[in-house]
Amino acid sequence: MDLESAVDELYAGSPDDFIQHRSALVKAARAAKNRQLATAIGALRRPTRSAWLVNLYAREAPEDLAALLTLGEALREAQQQLSGPDLRRLSAERGKALAAATRRATALGHDHGYDAPEAARLEVTQTLQAALADPEVADQVRSGAVTQPQTYGGFGPLALNPAAAAPEPETAADDGADDVAADDGAERRRAEAETRLNAAEAALSQAADDAEAATARADDLADRVEALRAEVADAERAEAEARRQARAARKTVSEREEAVRSAREAYEAL
Repeated sequence: MDLESAVDELYAGSPDDFIQHRSALVKAARAAKNRQLATAIGALRRPTRSAWLVNLYAREAPEDLAALLTLGEALREAQQQLSGPDLRRLSAERGKALAAATRRATALGHDHGYDAPEAARLEVTQTLQAALADPEVADQVRSGAVTQPQTYGGFGPLALNPAAAAPEPETAADDGADDVAADDGAERRRAEAETRLNAAEAALSQAADDAEAATARADDLADRVEALRAEVADAERAEAEARRQARAARKTVSEREEAVRSAREAYEAL
């Protein structure tokens, strides 16, 4: 296992399983004694729901994404050349393409059990719009490993109000002002609940990341302790051997001293 394959595994799956799956991969890397890989995997961030939808689109509709990003390249070229007719034509195509891409991404999410609220759809459109305008974002989207929604902060023809490109939410037939007000209130409450859920998920992800980092540091320190203990044990064994050799050397000295005394006494007796 390497980092690229770990990224592919993690971001191809559901955000619901991300933390558990990441922990398993970190554990596997540690078991393989690859501390650098374990740290790198532990640093990977869980994608938001909208980022996950973009990743689904990139992974399951790569040809559609390639066509969309090609349109972005044509738009940037037309802007650089200040080609008014091309910009008008490509801008019209862009709005339709972004709407179609957002619909496809949310449909893929539905196939995977997630019905995206309007806020998530808007973030998908914003991220894809940013990919059209910024080659770096385009590369990130193409990789299928987006973690956060992206926005384009530029001006000019490439700037687009994402709400204008986002698909219109399906609504029931209008049965009167009271029903419309009730629907609006329900939608507002759903949006608020979604916001709280996203905030709670983000907090959980951060807490999990902090716990993983703390665990990794504790493991590193444990490894250092074991290494130091082994070093101390080796030093103690070396000391014991050195003392044994010292005792043997002192005994040899005593024996040589005795031999010298005997030889001197014999010499003096002559």
